[in-house]
Amino acid sequence: MTIESNLSVDVLVIGAGPTGLGAAKRLNQTGCSSWMLVDKCEKPGGLATTDVTREGFLFDVGGHVIFSHYAYFDDCLDEALPEPSHWYTHDRVSYVRCKRTWVPYPFQHNLYALPPEDQVRCLDGLIDAALAEAQQITAPPPANFDEWIVRTMGLGIAELFMRPYNHKVWAVSPQLMQWRWLGERVAVLDLKVVARSAGSIACLSGRRDRREDRQVEK
Repeated sequence: MTIESNLSVDVLVIGAGPTGLGAAKRLNQTGCSSWMLVDKCEKPGGLATTDVTREGFLFDVGGHVIFSHYAYFDDCLDEALPEPSHWYTHDRVSYVRCKRTWVPYPFQHNLYALPPEDQVRCLDGLIDAALAEAQQITAPPPANFDEWIVRTMGLGIAELFMRPYNHKVWAVSPQLMQWRWLGERVAVLDLKVVARSAGSIACLSGRRDRREDRQVEK
């Protein structure tokens, strides 16, 4: 589609990925008539698209697993893909490979799987973080994501898992990221669960992230 150079709209949405499509849907719902959605690709979808080769192989551009606790978002997905056959539904079972062993996710709630010296290291950091928080009731907000990690989980978990993991996921140092986006993306610590987990040798003492995920049928 060719766009006229003198075309003017009140709202221009750049990118027809999930966020752009959601913005366009919301603009339409609110009665805004002066908007346009543009994308450099011929088809919408952005990071949610799947490339299909001539041989029939499928390559997802980005992660296509969806988890949500927000009814409005879920309703939008069901409206776009209303048939049950459009989806795979499965329980997530996730592990972190660390120190030559598998640690159930979320990592910070399953320290029992770590070698004893690393359990102590993580617990020391958690205690230091909790004491520091108790002494700074009026502390200013964290300056960045890295500071949020250290304040919340301590230096041990930060160095062993949270820093390298998030640097790998986002390809940016946590020191260069702000922290207000977290929401449900990072499991907040329950110190009682952590203490019970670290002192146990049984997997059942830890806590796994039992979420139901949906994935689009290709």
